[in-house]
Amino acid sequence: MAGMIHKKLKGSTLIEVLIAMVIIVVIFTVAMQVFSNVLNSGISFKKLQVQNQMEQLAYEIKQQGYLKQNELLLDSINYQFKFTDTETPGISYLEIKAAIRNKNVGVYKCLLKRKEPDEKN
Repeated sequence: MAGMIHKKLKGSTLIEVLIAMVIIVVIFTVAMQVFSNVLNSGISFKKLQVQNQMEQLAYEIKQQGYLKQNELLLDSINYQFKFTDTETPGISYLEIKAAIRNKNVGVYKCLLKRKEPDEKN
């Protein structure tokens, strides 16, 4: 026991610990940026959800034959509808644009037979 008292314990100095922490923080920062870029560049669940919702909205508009409104906010996604007449009478071009926080997420385009709101099949 007397021999252990005279031994000097080896350890890290405060400077060494701080340098190691700075290196770890830099590595984690770079890793988070890479991870964020990978997530943003791939097909996300939100983009798939938007595509499915635009298809469903287009189907409902085709069934009705007219628009009830030009804009719709659904699940924090802003959908804008635009009809453009074609050369063929009764046929219109429908364009649906989806945006999340003013960032364009998707566009859906299709042709449909247009009706007046009070017109039945």
